[in-house]
Amino acid sequence: MLTLRELRNMVEVAEVEGRVPSVKALLGAKVPIIVKELLSEQAEISVYQNGFVLYRVGKRATVFPLHSCKEYIYDSNIEALTNINERFFDNENWYIRLILEGEDRLVKNQEVRNGKKTISYSAVAEDWNELREEDSTLAHLILCETMEEALLLLTENQRYVIKRHYLDEVSQREIAKELGVSNQAISDMIRKAIRRVQKAYRMDKPDGQKGRKESVECG
Repeated sequence: MLTLRELRNMVEVAEVEGRVPSVKALLGAKVPIIVKELLSEQAEISVYQNGFVLYRVGKRATVFPLHSCKEYIYDSNIEALTNINERFFDNENWYIRLILEGEDRLVKNQEVRNGKKTISYSAVAEDWNELREEDSTLAHLILCETMEEALLLLTENQRYVIKRHYLDEVSQREIAKELGVSNQAISDMIRKAIRRVQKAYRMDKPDGQKGRKESVECG
């Protein structure tokens, strides 16, 4: 069995400057594939010499850097934060952690398509640019009296992080230290919370159309 730790030592650290390559660009670069796994008739995952991973499910595909896949945080409706340490994945079959990453990214990409947005979910853009754009959603609600109502839409974990970051003005880095997780895990949790609020208030509609939460204006 090839472990994730062993695979990391077999490939280069992917160079990510602004965005990861598209599927077409990665395939066209003729970079050698170091390892590939056929997961089902319609799903497969490949790791390239340059450190990028290609995950395909049917007609959907995503590319991401291998070395960015470390710990994994599972945010559910239970109160306890489920954090799977990087060391666990290091000694498991190489594709376990990468499948989780690939599935998460496919879901994010689908949400973008459903919302008719044009955000590129590259490793850098998705972590920072999108968060800056979406911060306005929570900022708007914080200024309004709908904040408490919005918090009820979130899981216990999401509520804690949102309150600490937006109300207590604690940095993501400090919250990560409090919970014993990575900065990336906190960014992901904030993003998921924002998406849940946006969906409920229909803030993701390009034409500004509101759903059941029609009155989100301050005043």
